Amino acid sequence: MISAPAELYLDLLKKCLTRHVFEDGALDQNSGELLPFDATLRAEGKDWPAAAETMVGLRRLDNVQECVIDVVRQGVPGDLVETGVWRGGVAILMRGALKALQVTDRVVWAADSFQGLPKPDPEHYPADAGDPHWTFPQLVASLDEVKANFERYGLLDENVRFLRGWF
Repeated sequence: MISAPAELYLDLLKKCLTRHVFEDGALDQNSGELLPFDATLRAEGKDWPAAAETMVGLRRLDNVQECVIDVVRQGVPGDLVETGVWRGGVAILMRGALKALQVTDRVVWAADSFQGLPKPDPEHYPADAGDPHWTFPQLVASLDEVKANFERYGLLDENVRFLRGWF
C-alpha cells in the first residue's frame, strides 16, 4: 500500500518531528533545565524535547502512521483530528502520511487552546487537583507557531484546518 520512498519519507519525518535525528536535548519537567539527549526516552515519548514538534515519541508516531494507512486502505470515510496538538507534530505526521499516500480528499484538523493547558478544575475533575502543568510555559504553543511548524515541513495547505478552544 505504501511505497518504499514514501516509507523512507515518513520515517525521516518522524525522526525530525521528535528531533531524534538531531539528538536534541530534553527539558527537565521540574526545573526546566536542559538535559542530554536519551534515545530510549525519546523513542518512548518519556521526555520533553526542547525543540521538537511532538513529545509523543517514535513508537507512538509509528502507531499513528499505521492507523492512517489502515484507515485509507480500509476506505474508512472522514477526516483526521488531533486534540491537544501542542507544537503540531502528530497532526503534521498525519498530513505527511496522507500526502505520501496521495490522498487529497481528507482534512487534518488540529484542535488546541493554543495557549497551554487549563487551570485544574478539581470540583469537576478531582484527579487533577494540584496539577501544576498549566503553569509551565514550555507547554504553550501559539497558533502561529503551530502553523509555522506545518509550513517548515511543506505541509500547511488547504487540507489542514485549526480549531481554537478548550475541549
